[in-house]
Amino acid sequence: MTVAVEESPAPAPAVLGLAEALESSEQLRQRRFEMLPMRGSVYTDVQGRGPGPSTSPEGLADLITSISTVGVLHPVLVEELPGPDNHIQRRLVIGERRYRACRWGAVNQPDNPRFDRLPAVICPGPLSDEDRRTWQLVENLAREDLQPGELARALLLERSAILRAQLDNAGIEVSEDVQRLEDPVARFEALEKLRGSDANLAAPWNLVLRRLGLQITPRRAREVVAAFRTLPRELSADMDQHQVALAARTNLARLSRGRREAAAELWQAVKRLGRTDLLSAATRAQATNPDMPADAAVSAAVTAYERANAERAAALARPPAPVGGHDEDDAAVPDETTAAALADSADAEQPRRSGEATAFDDISEEPVPAGSGGEQHPRADEPLEPAEPVDPPIVTAALEALRALNTQLAEGRTLHRFDAGSLRMLLTDLQRHTSAGAERTDAA
Repeated sequence: MTVAVEESPAPAPAVLGLAEALESSEQLRQRRFEMLPMRGSVYTDVQGRGPGPSTSPEGLADLITSISTVGVLHPVLVEELPGPDNHIQRRLVIGERRYRACRWGAVNQPDNPRFDRLPAVICPGPLSDEDRRTWQLVENLAREDLQPGELARALLLERSAILRAQLDNAGIEVSEDVQRLEDPVARFEALEKLRGSDANLAAPWNLVLRRLGLQITPRRAREVVAAFRTLPRELSADMDQHQVALAARTNLARLSRGRREAAAELWQAVKRLGRTDLLSAATRAQATNPDMPADAAVSAAVTAYERANAERAAALARPPAPVGGHDEDDAAVPDETTAAALADSADAEQPRRSGEATAFDDISEEPVPAGSGGEQHPRADEPLEPAEPVDPPIVTAALEALRALNTQLAEGRTLHRFDAGSLRMLLTDLQRHTSAGAERTDAA
């Protein structure tokens, strides 16, 4: 029997890096998939989160409902360990909430077949801390792109693993108390104290990024971790839920130094308004006036946002510049948040590849001679024929894309400087063409 296999797209660099990490682990390389019966097949120790609201039936209600409808989407990780009488025991390593939810469902909804068995990836144990972190990253990347808080945690844990190995190789003892530290910042700082000032034992960022397969610069990694270390853990996790960009977090982190309560109040204020995209503008307003209350800073951000939108609309409504000339005033005026995002993009600049063309390479201030194949304009005494309208699907797609882009910029995301320049040039051309089209319509 021939089975048709759909060609998969090329895996992302981060996934390739994790694939290499999976293959480099003797235990993870021997993993296999099984559907484990819920009764007696696996035991669990208390994992990172102890018994509490997140593992109670009430805290698991949404997960139980999801599993009862579609089943467990991501398998748990189980390790096999030698037990008494040469029997193999299976211990749950990752996925305690999924396991508890299925166990509750098996007892309370015995007729639901989705609670009968638990999908599991099984490996020979014992698994090291690095193996567990690798699998956690696999799970996170399988769900969605890592948010800055998740990324910072992964970077710190991986850097701690490298530092721990360096200390072991140097004969420096690391106590179990350090390894049991759940907070990644506390664990890394404890290991750094043991390292002291010995630069040979450091965990360089290039090595951390290479082992994780992440395609970001060391400078970017330091910024992610710096914001994570400064902001309270609960606040960072909440921002992950709202998908707040790194630029907005960095601004809030600067504000929170010595003023943690003010930063938390500002975050709650933008959340109450449902405008987390205004966090950067509100942070700048409060940084300018430290005595400004959080709600007043958010109101100032709203006012600045609306004023900038009005100025941009007015700029777009201006008459076009004479043909052959460019007037900087004709360009669309970015709002305060967008302008800050464009300025922040300089932090993420990448070196231009040799021979790489950009939008700036095509700029020419020379007038187009007649007969050269350039754009020709009718004489004033020639009648204007009705122009063919633009295809509606193209207009709809362009508007949707621009709205999506504007939303992400307002949330604090950044553009590469070449992309920003290309976008400004395109907006100027669009303004000229739309104004010319309006004149043709009026003349007709």
